[in-house]
Amino acid sequence: MNKMRIQWATEAQDRWRETALYIRREWGALALRKFKEKTEECQDRLEDFPELGKVEPLLENRNRLYRSLVLGELNKIIYYIENDTIWVVDFWDTRREPKNQADGLK
Repeated sequence: MNKMRIQWATEAQDRWRETALYIRREWGALALRKFKEKTEECQDRLEDFPELGKVEPLLENRNRLYRSLVLGELNKIIYYIENDTIWVVDFWDTRREPKNQADGLK
């Protein structure tokens, strides 16, 4: 079986970058390195097992089947699968109100 490829939407990239900057500022370079490594591990797992993430309940009424994969304790990668591509469309902070984040995803 071929690996899927992962494509990040600009908004998801921006939210990930904001989170990375916050981690660097609050907890330092080591915490940032661990966050980056965890992101890479999640991407590697998704490439091999694209349906690994659970169906995201807050997005079930959408026209696509959105899945989420928890990254560490405080973040979720929101994605859907189309053909041979995993589209990462958002990056949620699990400390924030989930419904507001879901409503923000178009």
